[in-house]
Amino acid sequence: MKEMWKKFDEVELTHSSVHHLMAMHELLKKNGYVRGVDIAKHLKISRSSVSITLRKLIARGYVVEDENKFYLFTEHGEEIINSVLSKRNIIRIFFEKALHLDAETAESEACKIEHLLGESTGQKLMSFMGYYLSDRKSVKEFQREYETFRYECQDTLNCDICEANCYFQTSSSSEKA
Repeated sequence: MKEMWKKFDEVELTHSSVHHLMAMHELLKKNGYVRGVDIAKHLKISRSSVSITLRKLIARGYVVEDENKFYLFTEHGEEIINSVLSKRNIIRIFFEKALHLDAETAESEACKIEHLLGESTGQKLMSFMGYYLSDRKSVKEFQREYETFRYECQDTLNCDICEANCYFQTSSSSEKA
């Protein structure tokens, strides 16, 4: 566990880079082209900030710039943006349908973690949600039971969930503050 934090440095894309790629994706879909100034306006940030990030994305092989200063995805960039969009969507659906978060919260939370999930985790979550959203009788039964289930921490020292203090007690008391 003590070396786990170093794994964040191994993440392929930063949160900021993902937002640049998402802006590119949306602008390409909308306009058929994208320039640095378009990304800057879309993200409401400076053109110099966009330029710095785009240079990094080009160096990593996600984006190319043509002779007219238009930016396009490479094949690898297309794969990455598709992966991020798919993971964001399935995480958002999980948060909305399984955890019953409101749409705005679900979208915001999904945005925070979409690029941190590995491909295998994204695929497993996709499979789980396919099952969870199915019309199987056992799934519908599970969903009904889950609706009424309320977890109560019995013993922090022997709990498989809590570490030092009961998460449910500390999180509910901080919500009241």
